Amino acid sequence: MAEISGEEKTMNWTPLSDYLSTMDMVLLSVNLLLLLFSRPLLKRIFPESESQERFSRRLNVFRVANIIAVAVVISNAVMHPEGGTVVVTRTLGVLLAIYVGWLFFFILSRMIRRRWGHERKRGEETVFIETYNSRLLTLMVGVVISIMVLVAVIRILGYSSLLEAGGVLGVLGVMLALTQASWVPDLVSGLVILNSRLIEEGDIIQLGEDSSQVGMVFRTKVFFTEILHLVNNHRILIQNSKLRNMTVHNLSRFASAKGLREALSINVSYAVTEEEVSRLFLQVMELSKDNPDLPIENQYEVEIRATRGGDYAVEWTCFYYIKETRQVLKIRQLMLALLLKVAREQNISLQTPVLYQLESGEQLPVPPAPEAS
Repeated sequence: MAEISGEEKTMNWTPLSDYLSTMDMVLLSVNLLLLLFSRPLLKRIFPESESQERFSRRLNVFRVANIIAVAVVISNAVMHPEGGTVVVTRTLGVLLAIYVGWLFFFILSRMIRRRWGHERKRGEETVFIETYNSRLLTLMVGVVISIMVLVAVIRILGYSSLLEAGGVLGVLGVMLALTQASWVPDLVSGLVILNSRLIEEGDIIQLGEDSSQVGMVFRTKVFFTEILHLVNNHRILIQNSKLRNMTVHNLSRFASAKGLREALSINVSYAVTEEEVSRLFLQVMELSKDNPDLPIENQYEVEIRATRGGDYAVEWTCFYYIKETRQVLKIRQLMLALLLKVAREQNISLQTPVLYQLESGEQLPVPPAPEAS
């Protein structure tokens, strides 16, 4: 029986490292590290208030993407050991460089916002909002990381000479110069808004002179400001440059410690005496104390004034104070309903005369409806 030699007993296994290039090793190492530390990494990146279901979905997608990347690198190296196919490796290298750059930027921006941002309550949630310092540092970090990623991408794509790399950078510079008119004003306006601190996240503002356009500033981003519209419960996106040119009433910034000065107005006939009007408003304010949905600052005395006189009616206004500005629309509506109820009980007519047009062009008032006995 022939004796089997030692060389024949030894199986010739080629180590995997012989198939992998330096770029393949880098891709595998980074993807394996991302896969290994995926959970703590995503916990660090995304906000703590995120639901567990949504976080698990993000985590699964993140892990699947890393596993696919590892499988593609290994299969490409084994199937093409001669290194003839480099398109897959370079494509994965470019995507990984961009992804790692975005990851570092996201982590550093959160750290900057926690260190130089401003802590504030937004509803029941405590958030760190942007300030001028945090936004400026974030932009600087973004520029540095973008340059590093760009250089890495150029090297991965094989543009090794200075002339080739300069050509790629020159094309990108021309693109930024041609488009600067569309993004630079919003970028600068965002910094001005943050530096002036005229509005901050969580502030209740009114856009223009329309009292129904009331919203809460949700977030001031790089190029636009996001506002939660309190009337229709939707989001409004306004460019920072346009927001600077608008008249913005910040209802959360009080002129005194009393709070926001609100007005409740009625039009009544000149026959209604001052005592009747005062009794009407005082009764409304007294009933508002028993309503938990009306957080009126009742420790301050209300002001009842005649604010306008017309041909057929006089306008009376009752001024009161609130501090729960997020409920300003609800308070206005409930106070108006309460006013109508009390006026009906006290037999005070809030109707105003209506004019009708004659053929001759002369205007005559329509007699008011008789009051109920």
